Order: sequence, then C-alpha cells, then structure tokens
Amino acid sequence: MLQLFPLVFVGFLLLAIGAAILLTAAPRIFQKIVDLVIAGNSLDQFWKLLAGYGLCLSIGSICKFGATKISFYIATQVEDRWRYAGLHHYYQLPFAWHDKHDSGEVGTRIDKGGSAIFVLLYELFGQNLLVAILTLLFVVIYTFLILPFFGVLLLLPIPIYIIITFFISRTIALKQASLNRLERTANRALYDGVSNVRTVKAFGKEDQEPEYYAKRWSKYHSFEYGVERLWFTQEFLQTVIEVTLRTALLTYCIYAIYSQQITLGQLILIISYQQMTFAPLAQLNQLFTRLRRNAKRASHLFEIIGEKDVLTDSPDAVSVKPLLQEIVLHNVSFEYTKKTAALYDINLAIPAGTTTALVGRSGAGKSTLAFLLLRFYDPDQGKITYDGTDLRSIQRASLRKQVTWIPQDTSLFNRTMRENIAYGNPKAGQEAIEQAAKLAQAHEFILKTPNGYNSVTGERGVKLSGGQRQRIAIARSLLTKPSILIMDESTSHLDSETEKAISESIQELHHKTTQIIIAHRLSTILHADQIVVLDEGRVVAVGKHQELLGNPIYKRLYELQFQRAK
Repeated sequence: MLQLFPLVFVGFLLLAIGAAILLTAAPRIFQKIVDLVIAGNSLDQFWKLLAGYGLCLSIGSICKFGATKISFYIATQVEDRWRYAGLHHYYQLPFAWHDKHDSGEVGTRIDKGGSAIFVLLYELFGQNLLVAILTLLFVVIYTFLILPFFGVLLLLPIPIYIIITFFISRTIALKQASLNRLERTANRALYDGVSNVRTVKAFGKEDQEPEYYAKRWSKYHSFEYGVERLWFTQEFLQTVIEVTLRTALLTYCIYAIYSQQITLGQLILIISYQQMTFAPLAQLNQLFTRLRRNAKRASHLFEIIGEKDVLTDSPDAVSVKPLLQEIVLHNVSFEYTKKTAALYDINLAIPAGTTTALVGRSGAGKSTLAFLLLRFYDPDQGKITYDGTDLRSIQRASLRKQVTWIPQDTSLFNRTMRENIAYGNPKAGQEAIEQAAKLAQAHEFILKTPNGYNSVTGERGVKLSGGQRQRIAIARSLLTKPSILIMDESTSHLDSETEKAISESIQELHHKTTQIIIAHRLSTILHADQIVVLDEGRVVAVGKHQELLGNPIYKRLYELQFQRAK
C-alpha cells in the first residue's frame, strides 16, 4: 500500500486542479450566456454555451468530490501510521522514562495527537481548502486577463486577511500552549479518578472526586474564554473588511454598468468571482482556528516519537538459549536518581536450575535487582552476565523469551481468561493453556465462571479476586516455559494451602527452570538452594536457611515472622 501512496497523492492533486479550473471557468461561460441572450444572438451558440456550462459544473463537482474522498483516505492512512508509530515507540521507551510520565496523560497525547493529524490533513485537503485556494488562483488569473482593474480589487482583501490572521494568531499560539497544559491536567485528573474508582468508593469520595475534576476543567474553560475572545476579534475584523470591500466593489460595478464600462454578464461574473475569492479566505480563517488547536496536540505525539532515551539492542547483539551455567552480577551498582541509590556493589552468582530467594526489609533493593535481570534498567556500574554474555550484548526479545517475571501487583488485560494466559505464548493450544492453569491452581475457578476460559477478566482483572489474578499471572508465565522464573511476591494474595500446591507444581520444574523468588514470608523460601539477604541496597549474607540464622538481619526477619505466626 505504501508504494501506491505517491500515485494516490498525484491523483488527488490532478482532481483538485481539474475541479479548480472547471469551477472557475463556469462563471465565465455563464457571463457569455447572459451577454448572448441580451444581445439577441443565435440560439445555436446559446445551446453550446449552456452545454459547456453544465459540463463544467458537473465534471468540476465530480472532481471536487473525488478529491475530497481521496483526501479522507490519505488523512486516515497517515493518522493510523502515526498512531502506530507513537504507540510502538512508547513501548520501546525504558522504565526510567515511564517512571517520570503519567500513563493517562501519555495515552491522551497519543490518542488526541492521532486525531489532530487527521483534522490537520483533512482540513488542508478534504474540506475543499486546496480546491478553494486553487480556485482563488485561477479566479485572479481569469479576472486579470478579462478585467485587470477588477482583478486588483479582488486581490485587496488577501494581504489584509493574512496580516490580521498572522498577528492575532501569534498571540493565540502562546495562549494555546497554556490552554493545552490545562486540558492535560484536567484529563489526568479524570483518568486518575476513574482508574481508582474502588478507592474513591472505599473512602466515600463519590461527591468530592467530581468536584476535584470540575475545578480543573473550570480553570481550563476560564482560560479558554480569553482565547476565544481573540478568535472573535479576528473574525469580527475580517467580517468588517469583507462587508466593506463587497459593498465598495458592488457600488463601483453598478457605476461601471451605467457608464457602459462593463456588461451585465461581466457584472455577474465579477460578483461570482468575488464570492469565490472570499470563500477560501473565510476557510483560511477557520483553518487557522482549528490548525492552532490541533498542531500543538499533534506535536505532543511527535515529542513521544522523538524521545531518544530508548534501550536498544547493539548492532552485534546476540540471541541466547535457555540458561545452562549461571547468571552473575559483577560489582553491580544502580541508582534511580542521583539522590536515590538502590543497589551498591552487588556480587552474586545464580546457578542454572537452582532456586534463589531474595529477602530483606522493604526498600532493600530486591525488586530493583529483579528489574536489572529483566533489563528494564541497565546497571550504572558493573555488569550482569548470562552464561558469560553481558546482558547489554543480548537481544532484548531473546532475553525476554528466557526470563519471565510475575509481579506482586498483577495486572491483567480486559480480555478473556484464555487470552490472558496465552499472552506470552499466543500460539498455545487449549490443552497447553489448561495444563498451565492447573499448575497454577487456576483451572477449577476458571471453569466455575459463566463462560469458562472465554470469561472476560475486566479492566486490569477487576472481576477477579487478588488471589485469582495472581494465579492467572502464574499460569501465563508457566505457559511460556521460561528458563528463568522471577516471582516477586507473586503468591502474597493466596492462602497457605493454594500457595503450597503452586509451590509443589513449580518444584516439578526444578532443574529445568531457574527460580528467583522475592519473598517477605520466609516460610515460602526455606527450601531455596540459596537465600540472599539484602539490606539498604547491599548483599549482607548468602547461604541456606540454617546457615543464615547466625546472621542478625536474617534472624531478626525470621523471628518476627514466626512470632507473629505463633
């Protein structure tokens, strides 16, 4: 389809030019008809002119209609491609970028940016503007050839219109940037409240949340009124100019008829051309009104696409097979910002086919270490190797096929159970999907839902309990048959019996899958081959459970949990 785009565009231009020529020629033919009838000349010439007049209008209108339809096609195709480009680039951006940007605002920028591109293109092409401008060009040419003085009169409003539009639009452009910021703030408040509806209801804020949003939207509208006043001023001045010039031209035309400088047919021609002159100028004004509003929105989409901070594969990046030897962290340090360091000088080996548990108090760096293994971030110092290969030298897609992460805060898509489980392996058959669900202790509750595996989970899995969401997430990960499975508090919402059953199922994968378990409940990781104790971003101890009871930090964590259990 891309190869045909130049031909489509050329076809559009030819139709637009054809429409402009024919629609401009029609009043000229009508002028000759009027003068012919008044002069009482032969009817043979009259019928020929009338046929020519009808053909010009008919074919010109068809060309105009065709140009409009093609422009609609062009606008939708370009919109779709820029939307895709924006969303595709958004997913390529690193977690560090996502951490700094509101997801609701980014979604709005992509959505409205795409719509703005369509508006801009369709306003420029589809709403007859190009045809109108070409028509204006031919009107001026025809008029100068027939009645030069009137051609000058028709040209007068053009520079005046442009000057007024330019100066007022500059002021509006500055205000429009602030207006767009206020709009994004209001939309962010709306999305934030809607996406947290359960919290709103839990705290009885059903009345306050709409007020919170309304205040921001009211501020947007208050500022918008000031911008609209400028548009009104511009339109008012242009209307005054139009009325004044129309009246002056008509007055002179009447005088010219009485003094026999022009014929009645030429008067009709001048009035027709005058209308054809002011129509595109009025459209130009309307275009600037919408262009200013949408150009900024489109620019926000282009800003996302222009972000350079992307984790990309190096040209010589390699693919990897399932882990055979070990993952090793060599003097790894990482900080989210210059003021908040997360990991310091980490040295750790994780042998293939073993279970490694990461424990420590909240904020110790357990999840951050997992993020580095997934290459959501790159270390600031040191390196991580996978069977001896630096993670930065491995193709990200290849790495993600080997490493699967199950987070504590499980997020599901608003799709069916089957689609959610098969997300990482969309080609999996029903038997494989059900087997993964059974391993995750999810099969039975899925069958109890109204449509079984075809039941929709709701937005972010809202129709399921926390434990059910976690079991779907575990099934989703197991279906990919990962080489490395990272479980980040992924059974925290499960009862002990279900958690034990899942643990036993995963144990069946032992020696096939390397497990990295992040846990606060130490009872779940007593079987681990090695337990890594982290404290304030540092590894303070590594060993088995009995060995670590001599470590004060681990012993304290263990005693606190088992005292609570007693």
